[in-house]
Amino acid sequence: MLIVIAGAGRVGLGVAEALIKEQKNDVVLIDSSSRAVKNAQAFDMLVLHGNVLDRSTMIEAGIERADVFIAATDVDDRNVLACGLAKHLRERRSGDANSLTTICRIRDEHILEEQAHGGLAAWAEVDRAIDPIDGAISRLSSGIRASSFAEVIPFDHEAYLVELEVTPLCRLPLEIPLGDVVEQYEGEVPLLIGLKREGQRSFVPGKTTMLQAGDQIAIATTGLGSFDDLVYTFGHDVRPFPDEPKVVVVGGGALGQRIASRWLDDGAHVMIVERDLNLANAISGISIGGHPRLEVIHGDHLSRETMIEVGMGNQDVAIGALADDHANIAAMLFAMDLGVPNTGIILNDNDLVHVVHRMGISFAVDITRVAVDELLSHVHRKLAGHYAVLSTIPNVVGVTHEVTKAAKFCGRKVRDGGFPDWLRIAFIQRSDSHGRWSSYDPNPDEILIEHDRLIIFTSPDRVADVEKRFRV
Repeated sequence: MLIVIAGAGRVGLGVAEALIKEQKNDVVLIDSSSRAVKNAQAFDMLVLHGNVLDRSTMIEAGIERADVFIAATDVDDRNVLACGLAKHLRERRSGDANSLTTICRIRDEHILEEQAHGGLAAWAEVDRAIDPIDGAISRLSSGIRASSFAEVIPFDHEAYLVELEVTPLCRLPLEIPLGDVVEQYEGEVPLLIGLKREGQRSFVPGKTTMLQAGDQIAIATTGLGSFDDLVYTFGHDVRPFPDEPKVVVVGGGALGQRIASRWLDDGAHVMIVERDLNLANAISGISIGGHPRLEVIHGDHLSRETMIEVGMGNQDVAIGALADDHANIAAMLFAMDLGVPNTGIILNDNDLVHVVHRMGISFAVDITRVAVDELLSHVHRKLAGHYAVLSTIPNVVGVTHEVTKAAKFCGRKVRDGGFPDWLRIAFIQRSDSHGRWSSYDPNPDEILIEHDRLIIFTSPDRVADVEKRFRV
């Protein structure tokens, strides 16, 4: 598959790197910045220095042969125009524009509204547009409930992938094969689907794998209620989290409003703090403005007197929703100083994610990684659901495939499905007669039926092998 990517920034480069690792893709990257082009040349792909809106550059990239075009520059308008140009050139040079899938990253809410109503596909030739904010909010909402986690990836229908470190206080026996741990341990052994050890390549653990203190692991689990058990099992301190938390959102812009809406839906009591009086007043006119559990405060979030007066220190959670990463960090450090026990941020700069965790901020989401995952899900358009790249355990990825009658394991038990050791089934997702989906653990005696969705973790170079098994 040939994929042309416009934009060699963090998102474009992240998508390109993931696609190259699958070893079945040819990738071409275009950027107008000589520095970005130089940085990208370390990877095994063609990198072009040029304007993505220039016909000759797109032709040189091979757009007439491409299967997918991704517009991931920092400018929404440029991304939309680039998709239109890509389709136009494909039609002019090969006569088959429909065989090219165009995907672009969008931030502007008005353009996203066009996507929701089918407008982008109709007048801009954009097949799919992604806005990673909802995905980032979902990860933040889940991850902030367990600060010991390095990452939380929701897979819908109460399925979660969590990443954390094994401590010396781990309740599971260390330094013995996992197969023996399952037989010896009195409780239920969590389902490990990825492991990274310092100085070694990450991998999918098997029965002979032996856990060590300091290992970074990825675990498949169902339900937010399982988080505390995982934190305890691997030797971290469990911090109780209220069922109806009091949440303060610093910043009343579009991001702050979306964060507030998510927590209100989850039953929280939410306070938005906004410096700008006009913006604070405008919130009353939006859909959540009259919510009985929402309070909007006009004031300076860095004023100790004001924040003490409004009860900032009595909140269970503080979330930064300001436009600037450093302003968000300052706001969360101030909230911590006032006594807020749980703090979270969605960051634009992924280099800051680990830094803020060391500062004591409970959980940070890398918006770049969320954007990469969502773009990859659209590239792998045969997937039934998400594609996920693990943040702390590289070289292990998650893919979602639907069980069809063509698959040899359809109608068989998991244990009889002939699944090799290089992949791990993390979840079985199944709908009932009313179309309601649920997630299940992959019990060896569970029978796989047609239309089940399996969330599978494997190495990137095995993604094509997984697709063959599912006949996609």
